[in-house]
Amino acid sequence: MDFFNIHTHSLVHPESEILAQSPDLFPSDKLPVYTSIGIHPWFLTEENAESQWKALQKQVSHPSVLAIGEGGLDKLKGPDMELQVKILKQQVALSEEKSLPLIIHCVKAFNELIQLKKELRPHQPWIIHGFRGKEALAIDCIRHGFYLSYGEHFQENALKATPQEKLFIESDESEVPVQEIYQSIALVHGIGLQELMESVKKNVKEVFFKA
Repeated sequence: MDFFNIHTHSLVHPESEILAQSPDLFPSDKLPVYTSIGIHPWFLTEENAESQWKALQKQVSHPSVLAIGEGGLDKLKGPDMELQVKILKQQVALSEEKSLPLIIHCVKAFNELIQLKKELRPHQPWIIHGFRGKEALAIDCIRHGFYLSYGEHFQENALKATPQEKLFIESDESEVPVQEIYQSIALVHGIGLQELMESVKKNVKEVFFKA
């Protein structure tokens, strides 16, 4: 768990990575040690919403599933916002029912996401993956209880404003090894690599392995 990767689409070190999968493709022949499954707004349509939701309900109790996601809101790609919000609310309810954290994809819809969190008042952690927003947005998200997960690309001031207890690290679709991402983040955050590894490990245990 030295360089735990909370969100990836390609397994390199299965014992320390959470593979993001679509419910209609899970389980695969090569079952990961850890996975998250969710309905991504990019691949959501009016026609497949019900079948994806049924598949998610069926697969979520598999022992490898550590989180719901990635689900979320995207104003640049995907169906109309009404459907996106509806399906995200369903995934929030499932997250609460199964006591699993929610990994969130959000593009140009942070106001809507924050309002949704205020409305639903979830008990399970919400993690914004691949966060690339500016410092003010990072501070606002943290104030509303979100965790922020950083990958290869990020705004330095946003990262510096993110306290270690709200920080995760991921590779997403990047080919850069996650340990190099850790090194970059430690350098910008102004802490040692070992300290960063330990703080992320603590967050991983508290959020993903709390049972």
